[in-house]
Amino acid sequence: MAAGWGHALALMTNGTVVAWGLYDNQGTQVPPNMTGVKAIACGFDFSVALLTNGTVTGWGAENPTNVASSLSNVTAIAAGTLYTLALQTNGTVVAWGNNGSGESLLPPGLTNVVAIAAGGEHSLALTSSGNVVAWGDNTFGQCDIPSGVNSNVMAIAAGDEHCLALLNDGTLVAWGDNSAGQTNLPSGSTNFPVKLIAAGGFHSMAALWSPLVQYPVDVSKDLLLIYNTNSLDSSNVCQYYLTHRPMVSNANVLAITNCTTDEVISPSDFTNIFMAQVQGWLATNRTLRPQYVILFQDVPSRSSYYTGGGQTNEQPSVQYQLNQWCATNWHPFVTAVNMNGTGGTNDCIAYINKLTNMAGTNQTLFISASAGRYGNTNWYFDGPEYPYGGEALSAAAGVTNADPAASVFISDSPAYPSTFITNATNVVGYYSVGWDGGAYNELCP
Repeated sequence: MAAGWGHALALMTNGTVVAWGLYDNQGTQVPPNMTGVKAIACGFDFSVALLTNGTVTGWGAENPTNVASSLSNVTAIAAGTLYTLALQTNGTVVAWGNNGSGESLLPPGLTNVVAIAAGGEHSLALTSSGNVVAWGDNTFGQCDIPSGVNSNVMAIAAGDEHCLALLNDGTLVAWGDNSAGQTNLPSGSTNFPVKLIAAGGFHSMAALWSPLVQYPVDVSKDLLLIYNTNSLDSSNVCQYYLTHRPMVSNANVLAITNCTTDEVISPSDFTNIFMAQVQGWLATNRTLRPQYVILFQDVPSRSSYYTGGGQTNEQPSVQYQLNQWCATNWHPFVTAVNMNGTGGTNDCIAYINKLTNMAGTNQTLFISASAGRYGNTNWYFDGPEYPYGGEALSAAAGVTNADPAASVFISDSPAYPSTFITNATNVVGYYSVGWDGGAYNELCP
């Protein structure tokens, strides 16, 4: 969606555009038979569209829609009141239209740009180093970047005479005209990380991150793949994922060096070798905070150290520590493609092939056990041995109290003495806690 002064646009999934608004607004007059659109923007009484071939089409008011015929390789567009910005694949910006306040006069040497925003008569650009560059009208200080903002910015937005910046710790900064309170951050807005920002004429909006919302995924920003350089299998599986998993070819990749290929990594090595390199990647890529992280084969998953006497001190898993403690207000969903055992690499590749097949044969995919004729009727509770038995038994009791006829299996219980869960079918719920008790091939998460 895009909103202008007196009209609005909607981009459809088939690459066409629908417009509505003031009947005499030229921005609503979408060119006939225009297809292949992947982004849209609105100005005062004009509209622009970015096509999948990297070119730009404009309609409405003459000046800001006079797109140069040579303009190509465009990745993003932004529309101000009476001018337009375009970001190209080489990190440079092109501007055209009104220039009464210098809004279309690009600063010299502007390169490495990853995002753009167009306000009333001022413009913003975000560089790959996390810095904001501003030019044009500065009547209300909208081009004066606040101290402490640069090198940490992840997203930008420009209103009529004010600006917003989203920092990579999830906090928000606003500056410029405040005649309508558009730069007064609401109380409580810093209690949770901000996910999205937008600036209107004289108002601002911020969407707080919620675990209940399924946000659109931009792979180039939201996905980080991590593999272990000490394992050829790890790099091979990661590369296979990049080339065969649909829609992820432009994902971010981090190669961890000098790291063990064992399942278990010592806490000191995790902190000083593994997590330090992830933090280094975040410091280098200041405009990125991926919401999804995938660990590939032979990347450690557990953290512990030997304390003597056959005892080990178990630490939170590698995935948990990355999610919780790697960076301020960064809590990505961390998962792994790390099948070992007899299948190893072949199992990882088979899993990726399954994903490829799903994406290739189903426009709308539903994953359902019942569709495979599984009844989803059995409950499995693992780990009743001391000292964790109370939790497992209490969880099982919760099920049977709600449904006395439920099919419940409790490992090493009076009903199933000296037994452990090694496989399960028709699973509606599985609960595991504590150690495996040394049981070989026990089913553990």
